[in-house]
Amino acid sequence: MRKAQVAMEYLITYGWAILIMLVVIGILFYLGVFTPKPPTSCTFATSGFSCYAFKIAGNNTDSLLIDIGQATGHDIRVFRFNCTAQSPVPSTTYNVYLPVNITIPTGDHRMMNSTPNRYMVCLKSDGANISLSDVGMTYKGKLFIEYLDLDSGFTHKVFGDIVAQVQPQ
Repeated sequence: MRKAQVAMEYLITYGWAILIMLVVIGILFYLGVFTPKPPTSCTFATSGFSCYAFKIAGNNTDSLLIDIGQATGHDIRVFRFNCTAQSPVPSTTYNVYLPVNITIPTGDHRMMNSTPNRYMVCLKSDGANISLSDVGMTYKGKLFIEYLDLDSGFTHKVFGDIVAQVQPQ
């Protein structure tokens, strides 16, 4: 009888410990501790350009918010911009940029923001704009910037990559 009682106490003690561990693990799963966050990155192939901050929002008309920095040694004026996930990148992408007019002093950064009748958009792989139904998906696309070096007067093109989770507005 004594051996049965010791065995029962042993099983109950370890049973409670296992139950507590399962509850803790369940809470951690619920809080998303074990759910990996999608990677986010924004990089340019040319040195001297960087992304200070960026966000891709599920909005048909204004899906990209991006703050671009430059350290080329010269003040620049960005006058064209494009963002697409189409692969291969259509040849027209290099010619159809969103017209912008943003001056970025060397060593500084500026928000590529919307103005009336002009929106910053990133196209999906099928060529459509990002919409509210895309919230939660991971967007992988290419950035294209054309700028004027204000010191030399020469124009340059810069290419980059962006990876981000589409967020609500």
